[in-house]
Amino acid sequence: MLKQIKFWTVLLLFLIPACLGVKKDMAVITAIDLGATNTKLDVEGGIVDEYDLRLSVRTKEDAGVQVQSLTLTTPSGASFTAERDDKAAIDQKDPEYGIEVIRGFEKDGNEGVWMLAAIANKEYELFGDGLYTITADYGNGKDLVELWYGEPGSDDPLPFPQNKGFAEPDVSKTMTNPVTFTWETDSIAQNISVYFASEGKERSDSFPATATSFGPFDYAPGLWELELAIFVERKGIIDGVSFTISKGTVYSAEGLIK
Repeated sequence: MLKQIKFWTVLLLFLIPACLGVKKDMAVITAIDLGATNTKLDVEGGIVDEYDLRLSVRTKEDAGVQVQSLTLTTPSGASFTAERDDKAAIDQKDPEYGIEVIRGFEKDGNEGVWMLAAIANKEYELFGDGLYTITADYGNGKDLVELWYGEPGSDDPLPFPQNKGFAEPDVSKTMTNPVTFTWETDSIAQNISVYFASEGKERSDSFPATATSFGPFDYAPGLWELELAIFVERKGIIDGVSFTISKGTVYSAEGLIK
């Protein structure tokens, strides 16, 4: 089953006054975007949960500073590193953790953009709530940011929003055009997205948190991958670094349209 979570570009830059400042050799990290997603795969045997972690970090890139690697350490102690020559290849399993880990780097003007994603882990505990450490190694020094992944000013975790999938139509039965998809939102939701795909055809959109429907639209006959994503996020700045944290719940299923 297709998992668009590999490509979701959902807002993730967060506010946490409870983040801890640390001594730096030099400040090179300028922005952090960290999020976790619980993807609920609606398959023939029932719902299967898979957890994904995504990190995007911007670093200064000039004649005096050239970051060589970026490491994310989770509250559980798991550690993931992207090297400067990584090209964000997908569908590659990490031998240490046995899950897909995507690593990438590219230049954007006078900044470097680093990406790490750990995909389809069965246990959220590999990531966890709590203190995440992001370390940028630039050869003769390191910049380290410790970021609290939880509700600002408290010990409470950031909640995963509720996502029960599509209320109508019943995607387990053949659907007839035109189709209007409806769902229940969560009072804590901050943004909602849908993504549908079938044999090279796509339809997607983003909505305010109060939206509960999409359509009616005509779809090409055939089997479609159907995803509904509901997210919460927090934003802020710590030690001059802008950041976003988020959690999302994605309902993913297949549906036949005639």
